[in-house]
Amino acid sequence: MLRDLVGRIFGFDKEILGLREKVAELSWDAAYGMYTRPAFVQFAQIMPRGRRIIAFIDLSNIHRLDQELGYAEVDRRVHKIFSLPFRRSDIIARWYSGDEIVILFDAEKAGAQRKMIELEEAAAAEELSFKYDLGEWDVGKDPVEDAIEELSRNVILKKTNDDDQ
Repeated sequence: MLRDLVGRIFGFDKEILGLREKVAELSWDAAYGMYTRPAFVQFAQIMPRGRRIIAFIDLSNIHRLDQELGYAEVDRRVHKIFSLPFRRSDIIARWYSGDEIVILFDAEKAGAQRKMIELEEAAAAEELSFKYDLGEWDVGKDPVEDAIEELSRNVILKKTNDDDQ
């Protein structure tokens, strides 16, 4: 109570409210309609222990499409793809430079694979494509970043092998 009074007198309450709003903004990527990497990592750190399935997705040719179609159109298409219904407990986030996305599934591997097929079909409908890999993560045992890094290396290998053919 005293803290609130002091905050109002010195104007800290407005500044604190502004900072809270900024944190909320920085946690959500409105263009893609998903969480940001820092928000994803925060969720992963407070998640109950157990095994979860993670997908690492690398959207194909996004930089070229940005130049051809414009950033807003590419953002719209990506947003539409990931607007498919997910479980409320699934977490989707942008990862590295923006054309990589991670999904933390609250499902068994077969359910995650079915969702990935749905996403591939949705991407094709938007004239987009991606490479991905699925893996397991032991919550609380290993950092989520380690699991995602391994999946990202696998996706790079898939892309390299496709380029060689």
